[in-house]
Amino acid sequence: MASQPILGSTPLTFELPRALVDRIQSCRNGLGLKSVSDVIRRALDDFDFAAFDPVPREQCQISVRLSPASKRVLFRHARRKKVSAGVLLRSALEALLPAPSRAKQAAPAGKTAGKKARKPSTGKRRE
Repeated sequence: MASQPILGSTPLTFELPRALVDRIQSCRNGLGLKSVSDVIRRALDDFDFAAFDPVPREQCQISVRLSPASKRVLFRHARRKKVSAGVLLRSALEALLPAPSRAKQAAPAGKTAGKKARKPSTGKRRE
């Protein structure tokens, strides 16, 4: 079996919070490193991967079906705004769905929160 050739460095793109990017620049200047890539390589070289214990994320992944036209619209706007499609999707959902605390306040008029639900009918009459 032939071994895989070792590739040279290749670009790796990922999203970081702006505050972390600013910290990378400060670290670069403070350590006298030539590039952001040098900071990342240094961080990876010094990082204790064995001791890393990830914090559970309060997110889950879902799959949905979108029409080709909806997908095109989503990805076109993502490119124009220079954000991921996921960011736009989350923003659209946040705009549509009321926040949990506001949901209670947005109850339809005429209904009270303390009203008991009626039991379903069993079809038998009481006499």
